[in-house]
Amino acid sequence: MNVADLGRVHTIVVGVSPTSGSPGALRWAVEEASVRGGRVVAVRAWRPHAPETATGGRVPSVVSDDSALGVEHSRLAEDVAHVLGRDHLVETRVVAGKRRAVLAEESRNADLVVIDAGHSTEVGARWLGSRLVRASHCPVVVVPPALGGRGASPLGVTASRLGRSLERAAGTAGRPGFQRPPAG
Repeated sequence: MNVADLGRVHTIVVGVSPTSGSPGALRWAVEEASVRGGRVVAVRAWRPHAPETATGGRVPSVVSDDSALGVEHSRLAEDVAHVLGRDHLVETRVVAGKRRAVLAEESRNADLVVIDAGHSTEVGARWLGSRLVRASHCPVVVVPPALGGRGASPLGVTASRLGRSLERAAGTAGRPGFQRPPAG
């Protein structure tokens, strides 16, 4: 233990998935923090979507990520409240970037990182744990689906992904460079 760490509160960072809400990871982290007298920080990696097109296929001249970031922070807060109740003491943070890179960076100021293993339909989740362990600056706990409780079902995860794909497709429709080749 480092002398600088003596006055620091034990910090557990939880990667919260936008598809499942990571219920097992959140519950496990809160229980662990209560045993250690620490705090929990729920983190969601966020990547802004391509800007929607203006009339005539032009990209809008003003694009604000602030409102989209605010919406994502509200979603994270709702996901945490859904799992832990409204009176939780978990801090929430939305950070721009890819999941592994964001969690690896957040691990620099953490004592432990916790993630859900994900459902079998979440291809990215299967490899996140392995890559995160290699990049992390602290231990990583991967909570198995059996401890996840009321997370999204594989069907729910698939439906959510389909909805996001449709939303993204609608936002890029008609943009130069995103056109389909003519059928024929």
